[in-house]
Amino acid sequence: MLIDNPPNPLLRIHHPEQVDLLLAWTAQVCGLGAVHGHTVCESGYDDCNLTVVTERGRFLVKVFTTARPAHLTRRYVDVLECVLRAGVSHPALHGPPGGHLLHHPASGNQLVVMDHLDHGDFLERGEHPNDAQLDDLMRQVCRVHAVEREFPAVHDWWATPNIAALARDVLPLLDDDDRGRVSGAVELFARLDLATLPHALVHGDLTKANVIPTSDHTVAVIDFAVANRYPRVHELAMIAVNLMHGDPRGYDARLAELVRRYAVADPLSPRELDALPVYVYATAAMELLGSVRESVRKGNRSAENDYLIQLGRTAVDAAARLVDR
Repeated sequence: MLIDNPPNPLLRIHHPEQVDLLLAWTAQVCGLGAVHGHTVCESGYDDCNLTVVTERGRFLVKVFTTARPAHLTRRYVDVLECVLRAGVSHPALHGPPGGHLLHHPASGNQLVVMDHLDHGDFLERGEHPNDAQLDDLMRQVCRVHAVEREFPAVHDWWATPNIAALARDVLPLLDDDDRGRVSGAVELFARLDLATLPHALVHGDLTKANVIPTSDHTVAVIDFAVANRYPRVHELAMIAVNLMHGDPRGYDARLAELVRRYAVADPLSPRELDALPVYVYATAAMELLGSVRESVRKGNRSAENDYLIQLGRTAVDAAARLVDR
């Protein structure tokens, strides 16, 4: 995740006044037919996502932010192609025979095109996964974690392993109540020896905004921008904190369900099980720290960011009780 992107998606790309020309060109090179219209997706923090309606249907055009270096746009598409081959449910990619990463010569933008899923993500729907959808998600998590290919690391300032750096930046911005909420998480996470935990390629950001229900039993996973080799428990912590937010089960029960489903492919080690509650606590604190930084430093008043601030406060309080037991 890129730290200095503007909240307005169109301000993240080259020549936003050329969006209509960019989409007409994209539709032509991808064989999508004439463009009938488009809308800008307001959710998300990094790129500019456009829902495009053409003669052939609805598509999602992700125009990469100008802040994302060229090698990271290439990496993004490489990761997508890799997880699709691994059997992860992600919208199908479109492109000319030369590949899926496109470069629009007139505007200088790079982009990728995929099918648009009309069901809406869990954030838009105000829901959390049911047990059958959670089963399907965890099968896909295991497929991602089984990917052996090494990708260059990408820095994600909002990722839980970076909690110490973000806390130094944001703690002075918090009121006393919020500062008290997150300080304990920072201290406990610093005691974890992450190098001793089993690592894998993880999605890294399995939030409500990045998981789409495709039926009552299945989900699709999107946005692998911050996929990295992290501790495996990183993934389970984010699912418990964000994706399952609103689930009436407490963190003990949520984690038990996730651990049980993950064990079908590869059980967590005793060391991972010991670390997981602290990782959840720190992940909850990061939701609050990151969203407050977005609000105060960048003036991000989006509904998504306001939601994350409230989620972070609720989650940190609940996770603190988890580690106190």
